[in-house]
Amino acid sequence: MDRLSDEYQSTVSDDSTDNDLVRYPNTIEDPSTGARITFLERGTDEQGVYLLMDGALPPGTDSGPARLHPRAETRSEVTAGRADVTVRGESHTLLPGESLTIAPGEAHSIRNGGTDTLVVRTTLRPPGEFEAAIRALYEAGAGGRPGLFAVAAVLSHHRADVRLAGIPWWLQRPLLSALAGIATVLGRNPLT
Repeated sequence: MDRLSDEYQSTVSDDSTDNDLVRYPNTIEDPSTGARITFLERGTDEQGVYLLMDGALPPGTDSGPARLHPRAETRSEVTAGRADVTVRGESHTLLPGESLTIAPGEAHSIRNGGTDTLVVRTTLRPPGEFEAAIRALYEAGAGGRPGLFAVAAVLSHHRADVRLAGIPWWLQRPLLSALAGIATVLGRNPLT
């Protein structure tokens, strides 16, 4: 599927994902950091297809490197703890009950800036295959010492739903593609 263009991937229906057989709610955890995501529901409402999830970060941890969602809008509300969120290089502190909406393509990251567990409820619209991407990244150990080839394979495959920020796409795309190919040859591609 890596041979498909981004344009083709962006036209694939959000109703047809690998998540069709997943039951909700369900939780994945990164044992290296203690971070976890509970996928609460995937559905369709008057605004379209969405994915609702709760992310929990222990004190002093973050959600990984800055990233962006090329096609999806993200609305995140803090339900417990203190979130230090960076969007487009601007820092924001969110406390329980406060929320932030991140437009498609905007670089963002989140860190637990408090002493208690941070819980953030996020709605992603449209979700594409974001859930499958995060599951694969967690399996690759992305929070601890990730396998470079495995992470590159996941990001290359799910490029329509999640990308690293800070590296221009014109450079990131061929690098991820090359590393994904090496991952496959070495047997380190978690998607094969």
